[in-house]
Amino acid sequence: MPLFSNEELDAIVNDIQEEVDNFQTEETPETPVEVAPDLREGEIFSHTVESIPIYMKEPDGGFAKVPDFHGVNRKRKNGFSLMEILHVAPDTTTVIGMEQLESIAYELVELGYSITGSGELRQNKWLFVELENEELPELDLPGTKLVPKQWIGSSHDGTLALKSTLKVIDTICENTFMMNAKSMSLFKTKHTKNAQYRIKEYREGIQEAGEVLNQYYDSVKMLSEAPCNNPEPYFTKVLGAEMKPRKRTLNGKQFMTEPQYSGKHRNQLQGLNWAFNYGDGQQERGNTLWRAFSAVTDWADHDEANEKANANGSNILGTRARQKDKAFNLAVDLATGMRVAQVPVK
Repeated sequence: MPLFSNEELDAIVNDIQEEVDNFQTEETPETPVEVAPDLREGEIFSHTVESIPIYMKEPDGGFAKVPDFHGVNRKRKNGFSLMEILHVAPDTTTVIGMEQLESIAYELVELGYSITGSGELRQNKWLFVELENEELPELDLPGTKLVPKQWIGSSHDGTLALKSTLKVIDTICENTFMMNAKSMSLFKTKHTKNAQYRIKEYREGIQEAGEVLNQYYDSVKMLSEAPCNNPEPYFTKVLGAEMKPRKRTLNGKQFMTEPQYSGKHRNQLQGLNWAFNYGDGQQERGNTLWRAFSAVTDWADHDEANEKANANGSNILGTRARQKDKAFNLAVDLATGMRVAQVPVK
């Protein structure tokens, strides 16, 4: 006879996870941690994770193991346990620790890549390593210098499969763009007990990445040639903002306002307009769609209103990243439409 019913077990796991998600120690960073790896030390991260059993207190004061689930505990590699439970997971999943991501990174180093950064996000539940390769193409434009990174990452809670993608950084303004589905993967595997990976052959990986980057750079050049003197209509489409009458209450009476944006969208539009006018490199980019898109990436990455969300990776693989992706597609569609309109009809 099981110790708990299915309903009781679900409630227990939810309670445990809620406590875990709300629990923080002084060692839990609120912002992405950038680590300068020392390859001579033979490690990128000083800690890893382990699977530990989960126990619940019984009415008689004793403890009983929760069946079919385990906790993902953060610990130092020297064996000292931090007792920082990052996640409660079913036993059908396996823990992918720092060592596996490190081994992939070192394998890439052997192939000619260099590690340029690493860190954790989402209260240490996500981990990543960034690498560069001198054979990958870069792009220089007025106010812009685009440098590609190979981004490899994973998670301890199963929300991010062990994967790789391309990330482009504008080193003038430190704006970032993850290519996600449009990118190429050096490898990908799932969180299962038989998780395996295989890195593509070096020349194949470089060729595929170069092709994807050059396609992206062609679009960037098109955006840099497309005029944009009033970016607000573009920003409203990116945000999904709409001017419409709003219900308000004054002296106990309700009334409808003149058409206006919501307070949230009004504040976001202010942030985007500031980034368009005053962001690093913006003046040099001219009144172009590239400048408008760069305002979105600048706002998503650096605006104080997004700081808390970005500590959880929103601008890398979350809501803000999806907004940047939407913004890029909208800008490309607009620029393409301008080009089509300029073609004379025969």
